[in-house]
Amino acid sequence: MRLHYHPLSPYSRKVVIAIQHRGDPIELSQIQLGSGALKRPEYLAMSPFGKMPVLETPGGPLFESTSIVELLEDIGPRKLLPENRQREARHWDRIADHYLLPPYATLFWEAGTSAADTARKTVKTAFDVLAARLASSPFLAGDAFTFGDVGAVIAVDGLAREGIPTPKALSTWLERCHEIAAVRASREAALPFIESTRPMRAVKR
Repeated sequence: MRLHYHPLSPYSRKVVIAIQHRGDPIELSQIQLGSGALKRPEYLAMSPFGKMPVLETPGGPLFESTSIVELLEDIGPRKLLPENRQREARHWDRIADHYLLPPYATLFWEAGTSAADTARKTVKTAFDVLAARLASSPFLAGDAFTFGDVGAVIAVDGLAREGIPTPKALSTWLERCHEIAAVRASREAALPFIESTRPMRAVKR
């Protein structure tokens, strides 16, 4: 199987973290941003909305990060969606997908716009929800790192880098998550691209 992705894409990072944490023998094919690769007919044949990531599988291409990770977990072994914590892990994955990653994208690319004000309010509420959970649990779905932590750690770490105040419970949890090799490697791979965008993002602000 082959994953088409880019380290700047948080949704790509979700899948790469899962693949590396699980140890799946999947080829990683980095998309060349700015080359029009996402609009080429051969790419749109795999990912009709021109989004990433997309996984080439024996049964055909699969897009949407959560669906990809769920497929890998169904193939097994289960490492990120354990049988006794599936509901909790899926719940926190959805929280990240709906209330953390989209505001992070807004604050990353459109920090000086009116949309950013709404994003900050959403993030504040989401941070409160996560902090309340982490006050009594080392990870979002319990005692172990699961898929429920993956999208959230990408977003919270990114938001902190954009200057959003981070509650103590989230800062401690971030440190705990970055002790995991796949999470740490994802951040290290993304940082050069994050930094390279700053000049163009500054122009928009």
